[in-house]
Formats: sequence, structure tokens, C-alpha cells
Amino acid sequence: MRRPLVWFVFFFCLGIYLDSHVSMAFFWLELFTLLFLILCLLMLKRKVLFDFFLCVVIFLLGAVLFQNSQKLSPNHISKYLKYSYKRFSIVKGIIDTPPVLKNGRTSFLFQTKEVQFDHLRLRTCGNILVYVKGNNALDYGQELILGGNLYRPYYLRRGNISLVMNARVMNFSNAPKKNRGFFLKRFAFYLKRKIENIIFSYLPSMPAAILDAMLLGERRMLSPLINNSMIKTGTVHILVVSGFNTSLVALIIISILKLFRVSRKISFYIAIPLIIIYCLMTGASSPVVRATVMAIVFMAAYLLKRETNIYNSCAIAAGFILTVNPHQLFDIGFQLSFISVLSIVYLYPRLKLFFKPELIKIKPARFLIEGFLVSLSAWLGTMGFIAWYFKIFSPITVIANIFIVPLAALITLCGFALVAMGILCPVIAPVFASTNELLVIVLLNINVFLLKIPGAYFNL
Repeated sequence: MRRPLVWFVFFFCLGIYLDSHVSMAFFWLELFTLLFLILCLLMLKRKVLFDFFLCVVIFLLGAVLFQNSQKLSPNHISKYLKYSYKRFSIVKGIIDTPPVLKNGRTSFLFQTKEVQFDHLRLRTCGNILVYVKGNNALDYGQELILGGNLYRPYYLRRGNISLVMNARVMNFSNAPKKNRGFFLKRFAFYLKRKIENIIFSYLPSMPAAILDAMLLGERRMLSPLINNSMIKTGTVHILVVSGFNTSLVALIIISILKLFRVSRKISFYIAIPLIIIYCLMTGASSPVVRATVMAIVFMAAYLLKRETNIYNSCAIAAGFILTVNPHQLFDIGFQLSFISVLSIVYLYPRLKLFFKPELIKIKPARFLIEGFLVSLSAWLGTMGFIAWYFKIFSPITVIANIFIVPLAALITLCGFALVAMGILCPVIAPVFASTNELLVIVLLNINVFLLKIPGAYFNL
């Protein structure tokens, strides 16, 4: 079987997809999985039958994992909603995400440990989304006792949230002072706060919001007008942290270490934990996790002296993400992230073979043609999904990305330089801040100009 990892992940995805539409009894799924696993072991010496039964096992494992992800623990907090509906509830737990202040209230994900209503106290698990009025001195990993009404709003769609609470009471006195969050996430969120403070202290609000989105994936301060204009030109991907950012971070780390004459092997050992921290800083979205896993696979292959393959690396990243959360298969970001990469890997060499840009002697012209072919490859692979999800068709995307993506890379590099100077040499930091502001203005003006071209986009 050629590229077995790719086929295994394909059948794994197929199992998740089919079980989401045609649910089978969990007992029978487990039974059939065990049966085909036994058949697979019996056919070890017969390659064709072994491959067939192994694919069936992986298909069934996808279905089993998806069903298992939908099953709730007996003490899951959502199961107590009937007791707490329209009643004042007291919930004890841990803040599971960095608190966000927006529109005069603080919101965060809360990992519940205990719930109490009237005189009944019960152990619980599961997450709730909490809103608290005002700006509160809260942090990730902090243990709290909250009071309020629990409810399940109709608009809630996130799989890791069960209920919502508008908290009216917060009690710190009975909660232990020790921070219980994962130490690596605590460190990542600490760095994120420091970087955001530097960005917003040196830049005006609009360029700072764009740089915050590009470096850290934070879009809460981003203007809807800017976001919509980027969607119309098909360049909104630069306003989210993606594999491009992760690759850039890895390249910067390795390049800096190379300047200090650190060997490539040691550089990879240092780079791997650092890009994991960056992944946590940016919220561990599907594109970032995909790029992080792929980068680790490539570095590990070098360290183990093994040959790498882009298709197998994508398969490992997809398998990892879906094993942790099979619902990611239906996430737009997950789909577009992998489709865009695979489209470039598959279509770009074929387009290059057809157009033959290497025959062009003028280097800038050859660079533009190659950039056009990369952009065209990604656009051809994703345009159907974008039209389906966003109801927009943007022919200008191919041209826009030729100019916007390199400019976004330059802004990102200058943004990291601004952060570094803000920490190491604050006197020089304003120079990088001014450069960043100028580049952001140029980027927005180019985007506006492209939008004015007739036929740039069509609403479907």
C-alpha cells in the first residue's frame, strides 16, 4: 500500500463522518472492531487481506472514537441542568482559559469540580462558559467558587462547553491559593500577556489589533470592517495564526541559534518545545496544531535520520488532531487548513510543469509567476469550500495573495522584532513600531484597491 498513513487517516475520517450521519449501537461497534482486529492478526502473512482488514479496523475505530466523544460522564454538569434550571447554583472549579474582557464583562471557560443548589452538593465534571461583569483580577488555572444561574442557550455550538453561567457571586476565600493550571500553558499565557502589552503600548489601536491577530491569533479587538474586507479578497487567513506563522517562528528560532553556531541537531531539540509553547499561546487552533505537528515530524525525522514525506506528515497531524477531538473533522478551520496545504503540494508541481516559470530569465518576473502558481493552487483547492461556507466567490484572491502574503510575512517579522526590542532594548522599539504601522497601512490600502477592481468578488 503506497502512503499507508494517508489511507489510514482517510478511513479514520470516513468512520467519523459516517457515524455522525448513521449512528450504530456502541456495543456492536466495539464487537465488530474486536472481530476485525482478530481477523487482521490472523492475516499477517497475507498482505492484501491484512491491509483490507486493517483499514476496516481503522474505519471502525473512527466511528467508536466519535461515539465515545459524545458520551458524557454520569456526573457531567449538563446532566444536572434539570435540577438547577432557573435556580441559583454554586459551582466550584478552575479557570481553564485566559479570561477575556470585552463589552464590560469578563468571560472564560470554567472546568467544574462541584455544583451546589439549595442544600444538595454534587461532584461534577465538564466545562461551562462564564460571564462576569467588569474587569476582574482573574487568571488561568485559578480556583474559584461562582454563583449564578446555569442555562443552555440555543446558539451554543462549541463541543467543549456544556452550559453558560452569568456569575453574580465570586468567592476566593474558600478556594486554595495554588494555581492548578498546566504549568506549560501558564507560561505560554504569561508570555502572551507580555507580548500583547508591548504591542498595544507601542502601536495605535488599529495596527496593534491587526498585529495582535497576526502574531497571537487574538481577534477580539479587530474591526469587523477590516475582517469583512479581507474575507472579500480571500486574504483573511493572514489575520489568524496559521501554519505560516508556526513555520516562521521555527525558522526564526533555528536561524538565531545558527548565528550562535549551535548545531542543527541541538537547534531542533530547542525549537520543538518552543513551537509547542507558541502553539499554546495562540490557542492551539487546527491550523497551528497541524503546522506544529508537521514541524515536529520533520525535525524528528532529521534527528532519527529518516526520510520525510509531506503527505504522511499531514496524515500524522490530522490523525493526532482527530484522535484528541473527532469533532474537528467538521470544523471549517481544520478543513481549509489541510485542503490548502494538500492543494499546494499536489497542484503546484503540475502547474509549474505546465507553465514552466524556470524558462523566464528575469528573476523578479519568475518569482511573481511562481507566487501566482502557489496562490492559484491554494485557491483552486479551497474555492468550493469558501463558496459553500462563506457564500462568496473571490477571483481576486489569486492576485491578492501574491502581494498580501509577502507583506504579511514582513509585518510578522517586524512584529516579532518589535516584541524582542520591547524586551531587550525599549529605546529602539519605536523604530520597529513605526515600520509596523506603515506596513499595516500599506497592506490595508492594497486590500482596498483590490476590492475596487470590477469583478473582484461576488456574493452568492
